[in-house]
Amino acid sequence: MDEERTIVEFERGEGQKVVVRRTQFRGKEYLDFRQFFLSEDGKWLPTKKGVALPWELRQALIEALKQEE
Repeated sequence: MDEERTIVEFERGEGQKVVVRRTQFRGKEYLDFRQFFLSEDGKWLPTKKGVALPWELRQALIEALKQEE
């Protein structure tokens, strides 16, 4: 990835977390939700479990979540 910025992290049990990031890949921006795990050497590493939405769809996601309240 060319560039990334963490927005929020959620603990998901021992040695696991979900990280929401603003990323950039090949000139396009994304809102990335990715599961991470704690490796044996103490580093947080990403897994293949996740989804990356185009950054311009973030407002539609926010609105949909607000409707569920």
